[in-house]
Amino acid sequence: MKYNQVEPNINEDDIDNINEYLRSGGWITEHVKTKELEKEISNFVGREYAVTVPNGTIAIYLSLLGLGLKNKKIAVPNITMIATVNAILWADSTPVLIDVDENLCMSYEDLVVHKDLDAVIFVPLNGRTGDGEKISDWCKETGTNFIEDSAHALGSSYENTMCGNLGDMSIFSFTPHKIITMGQGGMVLTDDQEKYEFLTNLKTFNRQKDKADWHEDFGLNFKITDLQATLGLSQFERIDSFIINKIENYKNYLRLIDNDAVSVLDFSDNEVPWFFDIKLDSLSSKEEFSNQLNKEGIETRNLYPALSKQKFLKKYRESELLMSEKLHEKILWLPSSNSLVEEDIEYISKKINSINA
Repeated sequence: MKYNQVEPNINEDDIDNINEYLRSGGWITEHVKTKELEKEISNFVGREYAVTVPNGTIAIYLSLLGLGLKNKKIAVPNITMIATVNAILWADSTPVLIDVDENLCMSYEDLVVHKDLDAVIFVPLNGRTGDGEKISDWCKETGTNFIEDSAHALGSSYENTMCGNLGDMSIFSFTPHKIITMGQGGMVLTDDQEKYEFLTNLKTFNRQKDKADWHEDFGLNFKITDLQATLGLSQFERIDSFIINKIENYKNYLRLIDNDAVSVLDFSDNEVPWFFDIKLDSLSSKEEFSNQLNKEGIETRNLYPALSKQKFLKKYRESELLMSEKLHEKILWLPSSNSLVEEDIEYISKKINSINA
């Protein structure tokens, strides 16, 4: 049996919904189903507006444009998927790398020493919310733009706010390994009607009206398809069961893993695990566990390396980033698909417990 580190959970309802749409005469491109998906997810997190785009990278980029953040200084956690920082570079802005704390999220203490920032991109990494609300409050006090990159965090909540509803703009991603998927896809969420209209116009060529070839201003094509949105809606119908399964699988890993070399990293009650992570004592121990599990057909994945360790980003390292630069050496992501059940977690945990490293 092969346990992929992650894989999409597609069921017969998803297939039936796609087939029904294809037989409906819809033109596949973005239309009614896409608007329905935007409404469902904006309502779920409590935002006024949502704009779908082809992927999360574009969602971050358009958030930056929507806030006028070209040629600016933008704080980003030193551990995040590369898309977060690349969107900053795409917008001709300068990333300011901020160390993370024990939650693997941006450190409040390391952030607030910077006095000349134009924006902060906070990442609730792996569904953990860290000091997100505290950082958001600091941004309000200092007049700093705040973008929430919640690509990992659909369903997670801060103490007072759902992920996807913090700051000036938030984003989600719907790639195959996210909590719900439509293959590819991203979303920008905001409560500002003017910014919503700006993004909607920008992603549709700024047409004066549908089917017209007169354009109010510069625009591009960042539309998705109703075919994707149909899958997204079908997946979203199961969001509650996906969340419950994620939390139960996390609790089972926490209960069943019993190896002195391994620590299962914590989640709070308001957080939905995206991936299940374990921490080892050293790089060699992590590699040994990864190799041994792979031999048993159990695939793992390393935590993202620190951005400051990427060759093309080293020039942005302006301060000590000790926490984030060490974490990559010690953290593994275990199999985390929503198709896993308790018996799978029992088997994987048993193999983890049998390893001496």
